[in-house]
Amino acid sequence: MIAYVRLSTHSEEDVKNFFNEYQRALSKYRIHQVKYIYNMDESGVRVGCPKGKSIIVPTQVKELYTASPENCKSLTIIETICTDGSPPIPPVVICPGEKIMENWINDNLTGAAVIAVSKSGYTDENIALG
Repeated sequence: MIAYVRLSTHSEEDVKNFFNEYQRALSKYRIHQVKYIYNMDESGVRVGCPKGKSIIVPTQVKELYTASPENCKSLTIIETICTDGSPPIPPVVICPGEKIMENWINDNLTGAAVIAVSKSGYTDENIALG
C-alpha cells in the first residue's frame, strides 16, 4: 500500500516523464538486453512489536502515527531481482548493532542471505559500497 502523501506527489505526467527518461538512459548507455536491468527494493521490518491492534479514526484522517514500544527492533531487508528472470541476488538483512550475534542465525535461513549490521539497522555507505 502506498502512503497518501506519496500518492499525491505523483501524476500521470510524472510517470510518463520517468519512463521517457528511462528509455533515453537505456539508449544512451546502450543497454539492449534485459539481463543487465535490475530492480532493488528495501523494506523495513519491525521485530518484537505487538500485533493485531485496530485503530478507529474518522474517514477524513488519511494517515495516523502512534508511538511504538521501546523494545521493538527495526531491520532492513534488501532484495534485488533481474528483469530476465534469472535467479535473484541473495537478500541482505541489516540488523541494528555492531556485530552479528550467534542467536540471530537459525534453521529458517537458507544460507544464501547476507546478514549485515549497522548502528541504526538501516543501510549505510559501508553496506552499500562494502
